[in-house]
Amino acid sequence: MSLLEAYRADLRELVAALDDRGIFRPGEREAWDEGIDDADDVSELLMTAEALHKAILDREGVDEVVSEHTKERTRAFV
Repeated sequence: MSLLEAYRADLRELVAALDDRGIFRPGEREAWDEGIDDADDVSELLMTAEALHKAILDREGVDEVVSEHTKERTRAFV
């Protein structure tokens, strides 16, 4: 599995977890999934992840989901 594929899978997992917790507004999950699919390289996925985090940072439940998807040692998304 390439780095691009691995990061794409991790980001999809994070989006799914956010959706499972009801954090997204109607239509948002589909838009984020599309952005993940459209990314052609890791830098585009990183920008998508940063945009996602910025867009939902103030919503209830985000901190819990993000902490579940972050390695304690590196504080990086997994």
